[in-house]
Amino acid sequence: MPDPRLGERACAYLVHVQPDTRISLDDIRAHFGQLGVAKYKWPERLEWIEALPRTNTLKIDKVKLRDTIHAIVLRETERSAAPEASIAP
Repeated sequence: MPDPRLGERACAYLVHVQPDTRISLDDIRAHFGQLGVAKYKWPERLEWIEALPRTNTLKIDKVKLRDTIHAIVLRETERSAAPEASIAP
């Protein structure tokens, strides 16, 4: 996912397989820790999706994933930067 300071950060995409099954970002980080994965490789965000986008050759479309998370992060940044509406007394 895009990051203004570092350029990119890791984002984990999980596909909904079973509706009642939930995995948290903390669960993923704990698993990576048990595997000995370096912390800088751990995801900093978790996104649930219905299916992984595929290219015409059925490979995972990483460009589409990057574009999607870029748009989400941009919307979140715009929301957080928007001034709160003042309420007149």
